[in-house]
Amino acid sequence: MKKPIMLMFLISLLLIILQGEGGARAILLSLNMAQETKQVMSNPNPVIPVTVSAYSPTEEECDSDPYVTAYQRPVKEGTIAISRDLENEFGWRLGDRIHITGLGEFVVWDRMHPRWKKRVDIFFHDTEKAVSFGIKQTQMIKIDNAIPQGT
Repeated sequence: MKKPIMLMFLISLLLIILQGEGGARAILLSLNMAQETKQVMSNPNPVIPVTVSAYSPTEEECDSDPYVTAYQRPVKEGTIAISRDLENEFGWRLGDRIHITGLGEFVVWDRMHPRWKKRVDIFFHDTEKAVSFGIKQTQMIKIDNAIPQGT
């Protein structure tokens, strides 16, 4: 038996001893929690609901050098920036390849301001194209770990 499941079993057994009949319900709850934990651990790349918007090379949208990403890489059409909560919560980082439902595959080359949550920005050279892209609600999933820095 694996350690987390064994630990849950021992806690459940202790609850049965201490609580009598009510402990049986605790076992079922504990085993269910162990199963849910196992499912989450077996899927390191969950599908995440996100808001997708667009940005263009203006100082208002970026900073004083709008043609360079936060990771000091030159921007190009299709560069994406992800919100920092996605970096922190899911461990995503520079060079990770992701798939955005309905839009295709992208590589993370930029990051967003900390105020944004569960959000992705796609770079467009043309501001009008970025504006016409609008804001979309969709899902994304990481499909590959960081690609080598030279690509």
